[in-house]
Amino acid sequence: MPKLHIYKNEKETCNAFAEWFVQLVNDTLKTADLFTIVLSAGEIPKPFYKLISADFIDKIDWTKIHIFSGDESLVTFSDAKGSSNNSEGVFFETFPLSPAHIHTINKNMPPEEAARNYEELLRTFFNHSSSTFNLAILGLGEDGNTLSLFPGNDENNDSSNWVIPIYNTKEDLYKISLTAPVINASAVKAFLITGKRKQEAVENVLKGKYQPEKYTAQLIQTVNKTVHWFLDEAAAGKLIKPTL
Repeated sequence: MPKLHIYKNEKETCNAFAEWFVQLVNDTLKTADLFTIVLSAGEIPKPFYKLISADFIDKIDWTKIHIFSGDESLVTFSDAKGSSNNSEGVFFETFPLSPAHIHTINKNMPPEEAARNYEELLRTFFNHSSSTFNLAILGLGEDGNTLSLFPGNDENNDSSNWVIPIYNTKEDLYKISLTAPVINASAVKAFLITGKRKQEAVENVLKGKYQPEKYTAQLIQTVNKTVHWFLDEAAAGKLIKPTL
């Protein structure tokens, strides 16, 4: 079920998320040897990364952090079609992570091979775990999608594979994406969303009819685990009841 965390603006939202993130990491590491994070390649607000690097960098033991890609375009970072908001790229460049702790999708393989290669990596890494990632940090597209699970694709319903190739007709390129079941198997899941242009998507996903073929972020849910939604008032505009 969703748990809403709503703050006045992007700065306050990202600050609250950063504090929550650091607390979760440190609480987990009290009894665990490592902490695993999967990142969506979408528009996760960059102020979150700036806050972590400026104010919280010394509050986490980065030697125990492992980062994984949630989705990726099969183009190089320098390619004109590449995402300028690549969250993994920002994370990798900002924080003192060991190269051995950064697990990405190989973009130099054909789509099917890249998907199978990454799935093998994940299944091996989490072979003895009761869940997958300790934390999945997700964004939300204006059409209600998350990761590269775009509306109308039959592949979104895949329940047997952890990683799938998806052809995105809008961008005319292949994407590699984790599937909803592997994200739902994460210990904790959190959306970080800011901006008025996302408010309609937020409303449709959280308050609209269950239509995961149309709003694929609705696929991210489990019966017994909370899904956290960190929102600023602009993104949550259609959820907030006006005061009389």
